[in-house]
This record gives sequence, structure tokens and C-alpha cells, in this order.
Amino acid sequence: MKEQLSLLDDLSQYRNAEEMSTYYKFIIDHAKKDSAVLRLLRLKKGRFKEFCEEFTPAYIFSMSTFFPKNAQIKVVLGNQGYDFLMKKTDGAVEKFEVSSYIDGQEDTKISQKLNEVGRWQSRLSSLESLEEKRNIFLEKTKQNIIKKSQKNYDDVTLIFSTTIFTLEHFLQEKIIEYIKETTFHAKGVYLITDEGHSIEHSAAHMLQIK
Repeated sequence: MKEQLSLLDDLSQYRNAEEMSTYYKFIIDHAKKDSAVLRLLRLKKGRFKEFCEEFTPAYIFSMSTFFPKNAQIKVVLGNQGYDFLMKKTDGAVEKFEVSSYIDGQEDTKISQKLNEVGRWQSRLSSLESLEEKRNIFLEKTKQNIIKKSQKNYDDVTLIFSTTIFTLEHFLQEKIIEYIKETTFHAKGVYLITDEGHSIEHSAAHMLQIK
């Protein structure tokens, strides 16, 4: 277990877009070959939490059209009010904070089931339960957006990351609407949406809202 956890010892260092891709694929390849790494990744144990919640959105950003040519990204560990830095070729450094509503209990339940039997099936068995799940997701996401709007991020760019592939595409429009209606104390606001497609698809469809 210690050997698997040490895979991410060098998580926090500057990487250009190509190096971000190489590192991401290196970790994912290990997860495919080593079941212990896959379990840690699914349960977000140790630095795998930062890999999933901070490095992966940063990697998506590095693949997007918004990423400056030859810039570098560094995930910063700890609680400092931002999650990663972007260093441009002129030496200027910008701060980015990644935020998302994560249902911790649901996330853990799915991960444990995947580790136990290799598959997961939603228990949503009716339109009513699906509608309830949509409403809860939207309300919790809205609360998260409002929470971020109440903080001072004057020198930080916000990236909201959402996963909607277990729900429906129209939810993205609702989230965009919430963000547009909200006043932020931030340099800018972006949105990453995971609809169950490839990570490249998420990067290609990343949006700048503000």
C-alpha cells in the first residue's frame, strides 16, 4: 500500500501541457494494471484525493483553448485558498481554485461497490426519485456557488467542476444560469462539465462564464 501511495509523491511540481498529459496517463495506467492503485483512486485515499479533485481539473484546463501556449501548472497542496498555479512564459503566476459539489456518501458508496464487484448500478427506479436527485443536485450546486461568491477571490480564477452524466444534460444550462446570476469577487469563472464522455471531451467543451 505504501508503494502505491508513493506514486503521487511528485504531484506538486510545475508541468507544461505535455507533461500534465504524461503524468495523468502514467497514474491512470498504473490504476489499470494494479488493483490496489485502482481502489485508492476510486476511494480518493491519500494524495489520490488531490489527484482527482485538483490535478484532473487542472489537466483538463491545460488541454483547453484557454490555456496559454507553453504555460506551466503546479498543484499546490494544503489549505491556502487556491488549488493550483499557472506560470506563464513571461514569469507571471496566476492562482486557480477548483470547486464542486460532491456527495461524499454517494461517492464513497459507488467507489466501494466498484471495488467489491467491479460495477455499479443506480438505484433510481422511478421518475420521482430521478427528479428528487436532480433537485438535490441543483440545490447543493447552487449553495456551493453562493458559498464561493461570498469569499474574496480577487486575485484568483474560479473553476467550477460538475458531474452530470448520471442525471441529464439540461442541468448544465441551469448551472450556467446560476453562475451568470451570481456576483463573484474573482478574476474569472470557468465551468468544466463531465457528461460521461472522455476527458478530452470535457476539455474541448470547457466554458468561460465570466
